[in-house]
This record gives sequence, structure tokens and C-alpha cells, in this order.
Amino acid sequence: MNDDDIRAVLRTQPQQTQPLDPAKVIAGAHHRRRVRGVTAGVVASAAVVAVVAVSVISSAGGASQPPVAPLVSTTPTTTPAAKSIYAFQNAEPPISTLPRDGETKIADHLYFATRGTQWAVISRVPSEPEYEPFGWRKTVGNDNIGDGTSPGLQSVGPVTSSVFKNAKAHTVVYVQGRKAWYGKVYRLAGIPDWVQTSVELTGGKAPEVTPGPNQNEVSIFVYDQNGKLLVQYPGGAPDPLHS
Repeated sequence: MNDDDIRAVLRTQPQQTQPLDPAKVIAGAHHRRRVRGVTAGVVASAAVVAVVAVSVISSAGGASQPPVAPLVSTTPTTTPAAKSIYAFQNAEPPISTLPRDGETKIADHLYFATRGTQWAVISRVPSEPEYEPFGWRKTVGNDNIGDGTSPGLQSVGPVTSSVFKNAKAHTVVYVQGRKAWYGKVYRLAGIPDWVQTSVELTGGKAPEVTPGPNQNEVSIFVYDQNGKLLVQYPGGAPDPLHS
């Protein structure tokens, strides 16, 4: 075997494996991870786009739903019936509270006052002495009025007032003939569960009715906050809120 043969044999032998370069190995791994990450991101984005597209198509295909109206709470009213036989002469005034041993004006020159558990209507007309038309009246422990739940009626000219015991009293209506008036209601802080109401029976035109023997009689109707009739005095007149 000559030198040429030896060289030929050596050329046919496999080359010795070169040692791995760590930097090249790490760089190659990073490259492969980037390629896989980009591929996965593209696939995920495509899936999201597909879901959004399906949602849009579904929404477009279905009928739109109208907005739901919020619940609205209502407060019971004490307004008269739509075709009441009475002609109301005023609007219902707000309820007030009279302080203990307090006083309030209820009409021109007329005042209502309490003193302990007593009450009085006081007349103060200019150039005339002050006086109490009904005196100072007892409430608690007054045998003349029993339990005090009957409204009763006291009148000074066109002004009619009532003092009675009823913790549920909320609306008071006075009627005369075919006219009706809302009374002003005061809760009496110094006399628990008692109220005072008053009204001036003037003004307005009543519906045409056949005159009767009781056309000038005044009646009072007391209702709770839901419009339920609690008591009327005297009896006989039609209910102004429900007739």
C-alpha cells in the first residue's frame, strides 16, 4: 500500500465529531421556543376571533331585549272617588305636631292651645277681651267624654274643630250638604294619641241637590293613612272619599 492508498483510506473514514459549542446550543433553544410561542399565539388569537365572531353573529340573529323598568313604590292616597257626590273645597293640608303646652292659629283671631292634658280654643279679636268659647276642657280622665274616641264638633262662626283620641287618624274630612273640606290635623305631643282638627267651612259651589232637613248639618269623617274609614260623626252622611 502506497501513500496514495493510505490517503484514500483515511478520506473514507468518518470525521471525528466536533465538540458542542454551549453558546450555539442555548441560542438554538431560544430560537425554537420563540418559534413555538409565536405559533401558539397565532392559534390562540384565531380561537378568540372565532369566539367573538360567533358571539356577534348570535347577538345579531336574536331579538333585542327591552330594558327592564325599575320597580316604583307608591304611597296610598286618600283622594276622593273620581265621581264623588261632594264638591271638595280645598286640598289636603299636611299633618303637623303641636308641642306640649303649645299653641297654633287655626283661623283669623282663633287659636288652639294645650295646657297639660287640657285644651282650649281661644278667641283674640282686636278691641275685645280674650276668651275661650268652650273653656279649658279635660281629655284624660274626663268622664263626660268617655274614652275620647268620638270626634265631636265645636263651632265658632264658620270654623269647626274637633279634639279626639285616635292614634291612626291621618285624614279628616268635614262635609256640609254636598260640600266637603279636608281638615288640618295636629297631633298633640302633650296628650299622646290625641289629635286636633279644624276647618273653615266657606267658599265654593256645591253640586245641585234637593234641599233636605239636614243640609246645614256638619259631619266629620276620620281615615287612616290608607284611606280606610275609622269613624264618622254623626252618622247618616255618605262617605266623601268612597261615594
